[in-house]
Amino acid sequence: MTRMKAATSRRKKPLYETIEPWLFLLPALVVFVVFLYYPFFKTVHLSTFLTNKYGEPKVFYGLQNYLDILTGKYAASFWNSMWVTVRFVFFVAFGSLLVGLTTSLLTARKFPGRAFASAIYAMPIAIASAAAAMSFKMIFHPSIGLVNRLAGTRVNWLNDPAWAFPIICVISIWLASGINFIFISAGLRNIPDELYESAAIDGAGYWRQQRHITLPSLSPTLFFQIIINIISAFQSFTQVRLLTSGGPNETTNVIVYSIYLDAFRNFRFGSAAARSIVLFIIIMVITLLQFRAEKRSVHYQ
Repeated sequence: MTRMKAATSRRKKPLYETIEPWLFLLPALVVFVVFLYYPFFKTVHLSTFLTNKYGEPKVFYGLQNYLDILTGKYAASFWNSMWVTVRFVFFVAFGSLLVGLTTSLLTARKFPGRAFASAIYAMPIAIASAAAAMSFKMIFHPSIGLVNRLAGTRVNWLNDPAWAFPIICVISIWLASGINFIFISAGLRNIPDELYESAAIDGAGYWRQQRHITLPSLSPTLFFQIIINIISAFQSFTQVRLLTSGGPNETTNVIVYSIYLDAFRNFRFGSAAARSIVLFIIIMVITLLQFRAEKRSVHYQ
């Protein structure tokens, strides 16, 4: 009898109660469809065509755009940009995580000027990458730059194949260190002080405490940050565009900048769309592999 009443009440549920949740979700769904799903499927569609200089699909090309960048006439440029990108992502993702972790540990305990130091370490998050890139372009200017003035040299740092890539990496690490500092600092504050006190009573020194308490307790935060760092590093564009334009000799030509060149310099929008889809697949695969590794390396309290 109770089941019959429950079934009857479900059948008599007013229509507005059924559609009400969807009405709340509608604004978010519209934003996702307009700014995420439609551009994605449009890119997939465009990657199968040859286009004119306005980006309008004209000739169906099938998978040939993908073959051209992977094994065909544009393969050399594509694989060079991928090699540059992989090295860039590795240094920036782990470098910014290390800087964020180090600065967080430095400000974990109270000391005079702690608030000021925290503000300095978090400051990069408030600086636009374009503004930072233009500032560093002046700092590394070959004739009037601060670096050359202090060193007494006239090196064209950003046009030197030996220096351009490391400089781009260091600037990107600094820009990403602010968000790492904020999240890791928040994670440190959630670790109970009792754990450190118990470890100190048992004779554990500072480094053993960090190894056996801090890092395991921070593993969910570090896992989250490394995923964000990798995705952000793969999407880096502004600093490369403003500082080196992919040079010299394509030593800083990361994949996103190569997509930009393909579309807006060479007017090969179909090929650029194919590069974008390949980049999407790479990021998706890396993210899935990281989530598979999460079970072995991340410890939730």
